[in-house]
Amino acid sequence: MACFVINGNTSSSLLVSAKLFLLVFTIFLVFSSVTDGFGVHRDQTTVIVRNKLSPNTMLTYHCKSANDDLGERSLAFDVAWSWDFYVNFWDTTLFWWDENGMPRQEGYQIYKAKRDLRRCPDICDYDIRSHGIYSYRGAMESYLVYKWP
Repeated sequence: MACFVINGNTSSSLLVSAKLFLLVFTIFLVFSSVTDGFGVHRDQTTVIVRNKLSPNTMLTYHCKSANDDLGERSLAFDVAWSWDFYVNFWDTTLFWWDENGMPRQEGYQIYKAKRDLRRCPDICDYDIRSHGIYSYRGAMESYLVYKWP
């Protein structure tokens, strides 16, 4: 059995150091996927969705990510709902929006980190309308981000 000595350390102490490094690195990866990425994205992101379909029309929807199922909910006309979260370390945070309140069932990536970190870094604001999903540039100017098929 060969034993190597490097600066007074034996190969067994190098093995311990390598195991410690792997443990710390694994903890880093796990922690960064469920928090704000160790300060990379320090602030929470907020997504706001409003029902702008038409008066007396309830919007029924289901919102979820790979890690969080926000559940099926209903929203009255001109009412908003929001949720907050941290974008993960890899910028792969993704929330799906499935709408059940119209004759067809639709799905849309309501928040996709790689797309939305620049477009709406802190607050992503959406209106659900009869012909699609609208978002905002600045305070007032809305634009179509997803047209119903």
